[in-house]
Amino acid sequence: MVANQRKRCLYKSSLHDLPEEILQILIISRLTLKDAARMSTLSRMWKRLWNSHSNLSFDAAMVTNFCSERDQESRSSQDQEKKFIDIVNTVFGCHDGTNLKHFKVSFELREKHGCSLDSWIGFAVSSHASEIVLDLDPKSPRTAQDAYDFPFHLFQSENSIQSVWVKCVSLKPPRDFYGFTKLTKLTISSIHILYDIGNMLSNCCALKRLHIVCCNFGELKLHGTFYRLQHLCVIYTEVQAIELHAIDLLTFKYVGQPLPIVFYESPKLKMANIKLCPNYHMGYIYSGLSTALPCLEELYMDVLIKTEAPEHVISKVKFNYLRYMNCTVDISGHPEDTGGIIELASLLKLAPVLEKWELHMEANMYPFIVFKMNGSPPSSPHNHLKIVHATGFIGFEGQLELALYILENARSLQSMAINPLSLRQARSKEDANKLIDVQVAREIIHQFLDLEKYRDVLTIL
Repeated sequence: MVANQRKRCLYKSSLHDLPEEILQILIISRLTLKDAARMSTLSRMWKRLWNSHSNLSFDAAMVTNFCSERDQESRSSQDQEKKFIDIVNTVFGCHDGTNLKHFKVSFELREKHGCSLDSWIGFAVSSHASEIVLDLDPKSPRTAQDAYDFPFHLFQSENSIQSVWVKCVSLKPPRDFYGFTKLTKLTISSIHILYDIGNMLSNCCALKRLHIVCCNFGELKLHGTFYRLQHLCVIYTEVQAIELHAIDLLTFKYVGQPLPIVFYESPKLKMANIKLCPNYHMGYIYSGLSTALPCLEELYMDVLIKTEAPEHVISKVKFNYLRYMNCTVDISGHPEDTGGIIELASLLKLAPVLEKWELHMEANMYPFIVFKMNGSPPSSPHNHLKIVHATGFIGFEGQLELALYILENARSLQSMAINPLSLRQARSKEDANKLIDVQVAREIIHQFLDLEKYRDVLTIL
């Protein structure tokens, strides 16, 4: 017991002997704001250490922690808003404005709270914070008039902001805005875009990451040249076109309807992730995408195909550098139709140096007969494909013809694994292997494909 007391005294003594700068950097800065405030009660010497905390993060939990469950139920939204604002104001009133790096507000606030939000953001900017996060996500839909106007005027002078993440606010940037000269990461989500922000984004000369989620732009054209932009992500955003100069662009992710995409001078763009929705087929991949992104080395795509034969024009522009392709395909239509699925073989023609192909298929219907092979697949040699992994292979005639096409034409094929289970089934907790449909699919595959002929490369999982 004496030994334990001695250890505690030595530990306490060693902490007291540390300089305030070391305590702030090594200990206080690693704690949450709440824990840092608690720690300050342990010693008079530490009483004001938390007042220079580098991470000021405020959310709804700060209100609930101060109220009992009965109080929470009886409080109106206005009472909760007032309590939250009072807490933030109290913390800012005690903070000395030094060492601040990260400022975050995650609470349902709107334009009527603009004075408080302006004050907090102004404090963060003047305190040389490098990251600002505003998550004002409402419980109910919000109009542009009710959304908080992001205070661009607070950033016009020299500042240290490197990262901005805003959700459910209104953006009205001045035409001559140049306040984000050090900004390297910008994420805007569920934003009301009332003015053209292309000019503002083009003036972010240090920008490396740009994420745009669930916004309404109209036509997104980023004029000028982005010398440092490396990652662009556009998800569920109503845009008519994407057009930009980005010399260092490395990755591009897009979720939405097919649209014109033009990248000027982006020789480093090697990876793209494309999800087309809702209900769009492969035609855009065959024509628009191969023309827009011909230098890709990795392609992830999520599309819908119909089993009936399509009428698509294959682009003359090919993915001449594409070595890895990952396709998630939703299948709809009649199980006896084959054209839509065998159409996937055209991807091999578009990617002549493809080495690995992962094909994940999902379907809500199942074949009800065992098909018979109608002749040999067409001859179209592919000299580089080595590995194929297909899931959701449930025995459609088109799937079987596609498998034969690959087995007969991939001259360098080393391994082809076929799994009747889809990714969704494989991830479920139930034993999908016991499903009757899966068992029937395996029987169809074994009956249709010559396992003895392709035993060196073909595996049925």
